[in-house]
Amino acid sequence: MSTARAQKTREEQPLAVEVIEGRDAFNSLEREWNAALARGPRDEPMLRHEWIRAWIENFAPGSTLRTFVARMGKELHAAVPLVESRDRDADTCFLPLTTWALPVNDHSQRGGILLGARAEEALPLVFETIVAAPGWDRLRLRDLPHGTAEWTLRDLAERDGLRCGIWTSLRSPYRILPEMQKPVLVANGGRKQKGGQAPQSRYELVEASLDSKFRQNLRRRRRRLAEQGETRYVLLDGKDQEALDVALADFFAIEASGWKGQGGTAIAQRPELVGFYTQIARDAAKRGALALGFLEHQGVRIAAHLSLVHNAKHYLVKLGYDESFHEYSPGQQLTSEAIRDSCDRGLSEFDFLGPDMEWKRDWEPALRTHSWLTIFRSIGKAKLVHEARFVIWPVARAAAREVASRVRSFRGGAGFARVASRGAAAGAQHGEG
Repeated sequence: MSTARAQKTREEQPLAVEVIEGRDAFNSLEREWNAALARGPRDEPMLRHEWIRAWIENFAPGSTLRTFVARMGKELHAAVPLVESRDRDADTCFLPLTTWALPVNDHSQRGGILLGARAEEALPLVFETIVAAPGWDRLRLRDLPHGTAEWTLRDLAERDGLRCGIWTSLRSPYRILPEMQKPVLVANGGRKQKGGQAPQSRYELVEASLDSKFRQNLRRRRRRLAEQGETRYVLLDGKDQEALDVALADFFAIEASGWKGQGGTAIAQRPELVGFYTQIARDAAKRGALALGFLEHQGVRIAAHLSLVHNAKHYLVKLGYDESFHEYSPGQQLTSEAIRDSCDRGLSEFDFLGPDMEWKRDWEPALRTHSWLTIFRSIGKAKLVHEARFVIWPVARAAAREVASRVRSFRGGAGFARVASRGAAAGAQHGEG
């Protein structure tokens, strides 16, 4: 049988959908899961089996877990792991709802589901199985990047008459790394072209695109710090387990040294965060994807980033610095070195991940929009919550903003009228006009 005919026969075989219950069954999927991810439309580290397993083990170890999978033989083509929670809070209008949600939170950076080679066919089959399953009131898929295949679920839900709610959660910065252009010979009569020297590297192309004031400040602060003592960038791949453990401890200490530690949000202050980030770092190190970078000044680590390099992209997971060095912008110096390293490796993109922040904007990034997709079952209380959260509340909020705007305008106009009246009276008193 020819290769083309064998491939066609293989693709024509029907997909089977099944529900896998529990953590042990989910853990058994690792090899086929990651193989399918590499063949699918979104091969990102936060969708790998190791990342999701680390999330479940640290953030929801006792929760009910169901994984809906579509496969042909042993090959996965779609998989949707859903963690169950029973909610009764402001988000549910204090009505009891059972939520099935992707294992995603603020520390996941980005949400999504596993889609393999036959994702277009597999996703509707998995969704039909989820919709038919009893026990849920709403499905929640957090932080889905706009334009990805997962948004097909919204179309499928609305086709089936299910109500959907969308809330935009992140506009996450990312920077496409430039390619060096081939030199072009231009006749100029042997005269030297005006302007500065042409960029000699991909990183110099990045620098050339930045705001001149930011670029100059960064160079000046790098020079001032170097004048105080030797400063260097150190990058660890984690192959030495003992060195990795020491480096992670240093990273957690640096990250907790500033406002995060004072506010109680540092990784080191919560055991589940230490467990999660340690686990994803160790797993990444095993497959050669870890980039744990430090800015060392006079032998002391003063800034650190935890990153993953995957599928020709740099993913900046976490960054922190010793705020006693704030005047030297150690965080931006560290980011500069990480971007330079990404350019040297031949990577195509530097993904800052997380929310849009001023320090990220300095690097002239584009923004990738993410939203939550919530799908409500067609039952009374779920419909009521959808109506309140995604119909009544937005209208009421818009009306409140309009009223506030009118009040401000009225007060401003009345204030101007009072000032003008007083001015006219004063002018009359002094014989003006």
